[in-house]
Amino acid sequence: LHSINAHALLPADTIRIKPVPKKTVPYPRQPIIIKTSPTCILWGPVVLTAEYRIMVEMPSSKNQSMQIGISYLGKSPIWSIIEKQTQSGYHPLHFVISGFSIQVANKFYFVRKKYGSPFGFYIAPQVVYSDAHISLNKARAFRKTYVDATQFSANIIVGLQVGRRKKFTADIFAGVGYKKNSWTYHATTFRYGPYDTSGFGKFFNSPLKLTFGINLGWTIY
Repeated sequence: LHSINAHALLPADTIRIKPVPKKTVPYPRQPIIIKTSPTCILWGPVVLTAEYRIMVEMPSSKNQSMQIGISYLGKSPIWSIIEKQTQSGYHPLHFVISGFSIQVANKFYFVRKKYGSPFGFYIAPQVVYSDAHISLNKARAFRKTYVDATQFSANIIVGLQVGRRKKFTADIFAGVGYKKNSWTYHATTFRYGPYDTSGFGKFFNSPLKLTFGINLGWTIY
């Protein structure tokens, strides 16, 4: 019998099996969103005001984004209609209102596998400061006789932002927090205060702040 050479059966070099690397799905690009709110035009953060807001939301990580907004405060169109329906006498009321509002929020998104910030459900701490000058009529506004109405609030909001890439977005939110209203009467260079706000009701003077709104936006890459 012929002997079998073991070297003929086993190759001299060992065959090495390389592990197949897992395919990684690239994370979608996170857009910047420019947006405004149609709801706050009807009624702003200060009584009698309308808020004309512009906001920008910038993702800071996979599950976070920073939102900053600035607003011009004017007279609410609802109050303008009330004025027209109730005018009488020689000295009708014609409120002159102007002011500003700024807000900052840091959003924490509940990230899904496919999407992250700035889309999906989120929770966010929010800080808002608003300041409006309110005069009874144009003559008093010209003489710089007005009420300086301010509101500071710190809130926790929850919401849902939906949209498609390179298209419109919608952000629906609600929240609760703390607020402080401060009204001060001014006449020329003198300052009197505080202005009596007891006639505005218990909720106005309470520290409870309720928030609800809708923001509509457009994505930018």
